[in-house]
Amino acid sequence: MNQVTSRTGGRTEFATEADFVDRFVGKLSKGRTSFGKVQITKEWDHRAGFVDVLARHRRKTLVAFEAKLDNWKRAFHQAYRSTAYANKSYVIVPEHVANRALRDRDEFELRGVGLCSFDGKSVQVLIEASEQDALLTWLREQAHEHFDALEDELDVEPRRGRRDAMSAIRV
Repeated sequence: MNQVTSRTGGRTEFATEADFVDRFVGKLSKGRTSFGKVQITKEWDHRAGFVDVLARHRRKTLVAFEAKLDNWKRAFHQAYRSTAYANKSYVIVPEHVANRALRDRDEFELRGVGLCSFDGKSVQVLIEASEQDALLTWLREQAHEHFDALEDELDVEPRRGRRDAMSAIRV
């Protein structure tokens, strides 16, 4: 079932967090954001948890995104955890939530975590994430292996009947 977004008081309301993530992935997969053309996987399991969206540029840089409809602080902690392996890590929230999060800009900058807003149509980078050296190099390598395996499968035969968390989009 497709969730519908509605406009309320000048802002877009998403029916669910999954709807928010799906709409963001749809935009990201078209390559029409400042992140450019990327490979994408959703809910990548890195043993210490899941990252909502993990993207990889052709130049082999990893960008993690933690999405929340309201609780930006929780997303911030999750995104900071992703800096241990991702080259860059972002919190992505609706615009009205991003405005609240911007009050803690110093914390984002100190931790190297970026902040994006998404209104269903466009992604705005409000705080640029810092490039991170991998603290957990084995985990960064595992992420690249994940994308490499997905590339191989896309070249051979698409997966059928698997959870969306294991799907990848190549643009």
